[in-house]
Amino acid sequence: MTATTGADLAAQRYLKAFYDILAIGQSLREGAEDKMWVRVLEKLAVALDAEAGTYFVVGVKGRELVPYYSLGIPPEQISQVPIPMGKGLCGWVAVHREPLLVADAYKDSRFMPDVDQATGFKTRSALCVPLMDRLDLVGVLELLNRRDAPFSEEDQRFVEAVCQAVSLNLRLVRLEGMLNKVTAHNASILENLTGGFLALDIRGRVIICNPAAKRILELQEEVMNVPVEQALRHVPALAEVLAKTLQTKQIAKRQDLRWSYKDQPRLLGYSTLLIQDAQGNFTGCGITFQDLTSIKR
Repeated sequence: MTATTGADLAAQRYLKAFYDILAIGQSLREGAEDKMWVRVLEKLAVALDAEAGTYFVVGVKGRELVPYYSLGIPPEQISQVPIPMGKGLCGWVAVHREPLLVADAYKDSRFMPDVDQATGFKTRSALCVPLMDRLDLVGVLELLNRRDAPFSEEDQRFVEAVCQAVSLNLRLVRLEGMLNKVTAHNASILENLTGGFLALDIRGRVIICNPAAKRILELQEEVMNVPVEQALRHVPALAEVLAKTLQTKQIAKRQDLRWSYKDQPRLLGYSTLLIQDAQGNFTGCGITFQDLTSIKR
């Protein structure tokens, strides 16, 4: 039977912390960034067997790092010690946007012994990592005094990988929140339009159909993700206009279209438009229209 080595135990702690952090990230909601980094700090401290650690956020004016949460150091003590940018180990990390591995803090010229004097904690070794949102610094994570030995390069790589994964997850959560807000805003506008609006994707399937469009065209069935020819089978002329716009990428403005429904003549005034993504790529087309039957009768 093979004995479990110290390296094996460390790897097991790494893996457990990583899985735990991934699990926490799955339930992450917008606006909970600080809570997430607190949990990350706690998990990393256990995985690396660190005596203490602190999560610093960037101050309002961007001139200092402010302790947000600490382990192993009384909160009332660490909260009184903001770190000026460029000063101390964390200040150096914040300015250079690089991780820092220090085996003996008191032999490193960047270390600020004043912090130890203020907190009553004796720093031996340190591992500091910048927390980035793309090119923007949002904070610094600091782990102090690994119990069995100084922090290693392997520890640094692990912490960096975890922090990068968490930063990406946080960014995705923020983007999703922004997208939901924009979608809700646009949906509200479409819902309250008095005129009809229909949009097709590049395959010719309906992706937007507002309530006014359903009312004006008297659509009784669900048309979302349905080919336009099928969705508008009782208004084939309108389906043809959209199909032509999709094919030629040529728009029409202030045109009239005559059609009939239940043997009653109808008249639509319409304009078509092209839909593009953020990179300017053509992704579909749309049409806005009004019922002009009573106006031009």
